[in-house]
Amino acid sequence: MNKKPTYVENIVIGKPLVEEANLFAFSNEDWTENEQYLTYWTNERFLPRILVELGFYPSISEIRRNKPELVKTLDSVDFFKLKVKKKRYVWIAVGEENC
Repeated sequence: MNKKPTYVENIVIGKPLVEEANLFAFSNEDWTENEQYLTYWTNERFLPRILVELGFYPSISEIRRNKPELVKTLDSVDFFKLKVKKKRYVWIAVGEENC
């Protein structure tokens, strides 16, 4: 089944140390049927650029003005939940750089 996502819930940056299915889903079936379609993969490390690319914010300067805590580069391996709108969250998995 080929679903088209209406929004992104998961962001994967680089190559995570753990498989994405283990991070974002309850089972492999949940991953293939639901979460995989809601996941965005990128090698971009500058968080504001990712958030603008996904449509959460209109511009990087808007983020600099209103959400200065989001102006950062994600260089170290990490996994966290980020509030992007009033009732909207995304999970971000930061992995190693693709070589």
